[in-house]
Amino acid sequence: MIINEQEQKIIEWTRFKFGLAHYDLCRSSYSRRVTLFNETVYQYCMEWFPKEAGIVEENLNPEGTAVITIDLQTNKVESAIFVEGKTYAKHGVVFQQRDVESIIKWIEAETNLIYGRHFQLDSHNEEEYSFKGSYKGMDVSPSGYIELKVNRDGDLIFYSIHGYFPTDEWVEEEEYTLTVEQVEKNAQAQIRLIHDPSFEEEKIQAIYGIEEIYVTNDLSKTIPYEGFATGIGQVEVQEVLNWTEPLQTPFARKEMEWIEDISAKQAFTNEPSADTELINESEVTAYIDVVQTFLRQVYPEYSGEWLLTSFNRDIGYIHANLKGSKSHSFVFQRKLKVFIDPRSLEVINYIDNQILSDQFKSYDGPEEVVLSKEEAYEKIKEFIVLKPCYVYDFDKRKYILSAMIDSLYGVDANTGEVFLLADRK
Repeated sequence: MIINEQEQKIIEWTRFKFGLAHYDLCRSSYSRRVTLFNETVYQYCMEWFPKEAGIVEENLNPEGTAVITIDLQTNKVESAIFVEGKTYAKHGVVFQQRDVESIIKWIEAETNLIYGRHFQLDSHNEEEYSFKGSYKGMDVSPSGYIELKVNRDGDLIFYSIHGYFPTDEWVEEEEYTLTVEQVEKNAQAQIRLIHDPSFEEEKIQAIYGIEEIYVTNDLSKTIPYEGFATGIGQVEVQEVLNWTEPLQTPFARKEMEWIEDISAKQAFTNEPSADTELINESEVTAYIDVVQTFLRQVYPEYSGEWLLTSFNRDIGYIHANLKGSKSHSFVFQRKLKVFIDPRSLEVINYIDNQILSDQFKSYDGPEEVVLSKEEAYEKIKEFIVLKPCYVYDFDKRKYILSAMIDSLYGVDANTGEVFLLADRK
């Protein structure tokens, strides 16, 4: 293992901070990710084996291994995991008082975040503590999460921070003013009839419920609840793919490379990931042709039945995202993800969720839908709630004050019974 000067500084700092005098650094590697804001962030991961480990099989980590990852942008610890909760560290990170106040104080010093302003307690017991991102006590979306675990002696055995903790410059702060009455039309528009499987009864049930959505504090726009999966680089397509002739050429899946081979030079010069490159119009046209050719091979009888919704980049591949073109109310919607090599313009592999819907073919069908959407809304409207939240707006490039329209209740579309969704099995 060849170690450069920058790596050596990180290694020695890590050895001292976590008390790894009785450990040897056995493996190290680099990784990177693209943030919601289309920035490339690099990590340096170290695998420290306890000297007591002896001979270890390749690619295995013995009990007590310390796997520590440093964020090279902030030079802060992104995660520190002691395998199987066992540690041989001496004079490392130890909490003499295993109380929430001590844990919070350490996290604040470690992250430069302020409790109550940037993060808040989510849950805890004597040995495990979970926190989530917030802004001045209000939820944020997308959010961040901090997990920390100690053993009975107070030794740190697990720490991880990931996601987003918006600071002042990322937030457009204002006074929250929304009421349920103000968003009544939005709420009515979010009533959905879904056919949901009951695993206990092995039956499909017809249910009305609220599909969550964010409404901005000034009522100027709505933001989809699941609008942050791919970040700023996603390109919307929304095109139904049709063809007249199938292709007889068989499709052969190829193995995908999920781990990038990243050099120290790339990491320390902060080379932008190829995933930050926006997909242009000519590329979209080319990728549509690639997907259509693939469908003619693998789904030759499905012309007009696939809607190509979007493209995005991830780990060097182009992801083509498709769903069934015909609208239906089954909770598990047919989806297909196709992985394209942008250099060769070849489909490498694909994932079809058909197996999800196939497992419910033997279930009894739903009862007749008797209630209309309007009638269902009248039954559920008293259970609709607004949850204040700062939500990231891609247009403004800031977190803006909003509220999520939601309800914990559903309505049986046959009987009109209102019930708590969490009680369904």
